[in-house]
Amino acid sequence: MIGEEDGVDASAFQREHERRLEEARPVSQRKFRYQRTGECQAPAGSQHLCPSPIPPPGLACEDGPPLAPLWRQALEGDNQWYRLGDWVCPEDLQPPLTGEDLRRLKVEPVRVRHQPASGPMLITKPVIVYAEPNEQRFDVRLLDFYDVEVLVTPAEYAWDFGDGGSLTSVVPGRPYPAFDLTHVYGELGRARITLHTTWAARYRVATDPAHRWRDADGTVQTVDEGEPFEVIELRSTLVD
Repeated sequence: MIGEEDGVDASAFQREHERRLEEARPVSQRKFRYQRTGECQAPAGSQHLCPSPIPPPGLACEDGPPLAPLWRQALEGDNQWYRLGDWVCPEDLQPPLTGEDLRRLKVEPVRVRHQPASGPMLITKPVIVYAEPNEQRFDVRLLDFYDVEVLVTPAEYAWDFGDGGSLTSVVPGRPYPAFDLTHVYGELGRARITLHTTWAARYRVATDPAHRWRDADGTVQTVDEGEPFEVIELRSTLVD
């Protein structure tokens, strides 16, 4: 449980989350009641706890007008109201989707594609690489309370060509006849192309009144390894 007025610096979402959990309980099991108001509910002699009756001039919100400070009252005990925060934006009350949450998703890697499609590859001749990405959708539950729809989309492609060469791009490339992303092997030997894909995510919360898509905090990476191949050189031979 987050503290009382001495914990006003706690996040607006944490406060709202506690309110939602409490109000999800059966009425007979509730310990607190909540309200949002700009009017001071503090007892006499505690004027330092009172918020501004109007939103701060610099508080600009994306999802609607600012919401008044949250107050909580114990249903048993002194029955005093305690302020749990200040004026907030509606978007600040939505649960964050973090990089840790994204790493729990089973994101399918983007597969390595190259042309020629199979080895051997010719030394000093460009090898075309490209990807065929798909947006992936997930339904998850955050904090055992919020039903969330998540869309992950490739944001960056990092190619490792197995010979010390690499290439990073925000575009997936295209197959022949395009030459968007290429690599030329300069040495004979055995190689394998590996693709590291960085995914960004958007999400929306079922209980969000705005039902708005929001950017997740953080990213997730996937890796795919292509089949190994030989890098060879073609030599001309004179014959009679």
